[in-house]
Amino acid sequence: MRRIVAILLAAILLCRVTSAEAAEKGLVLRAGDLLAQPFIDAARSGPLTANQPVTILQRRGAWANVEAGGKTGWVRVLNLRLEPGPAGAARPGGARPSGGNPMSLLQTGSSGRTVTTGVKGMNEEDIQNATPDYAELELLGTLAVSADDARATATKANLKENTVDYLDKGRSRK
Repeated sequence: MRRIVAILLAAILLCRVTSAEAAEKGLVLRAGDLLAQPFIDAARSGPLTANQPVTILQRRGAWANVEAGGKTGWVRVLNLRLEPGPAGAARPGGARPSGGNPMSLLQTGSSGRTVTTGVKGMNEEDIQNATPDYAELELLGTLAVSADDARATATKANLKENTVDYLDKGRSRK
């Protein structure tokens, strides 16, 4: 029984050391701000300089929680360049960078890591549970301009009117 407990404790400690060593490292691509929360209008936690090294602690969508210069905060993933891991090191998902692993053929970039960000749409449940917001629709109506005002503004900007035909239902742009 003691042997099993000792093995479990050793495994737990080894996992903690391994996860600390496996933390992703990166560089800031351009100067900006470290944010307190993963929102564009969040409070600033401190400045970031171009090429400043960071340790990525967590990812949340298009944001990464990083440690930089003794401070932690959030930065957009697109403002980071991931550093390649050590040769032969396991990559996310357990794939190795080279060798006989067929998954290595699917990896991209010099680091073998792919970063994808974007905007998620609505799923089927969101659409089924959607309800109209009549107040927002009224507000949208107040933002409209008359066709004559639009033409006058376009004329001042030297824009020319162009008519575009609608596509027939079931026809593609090809």
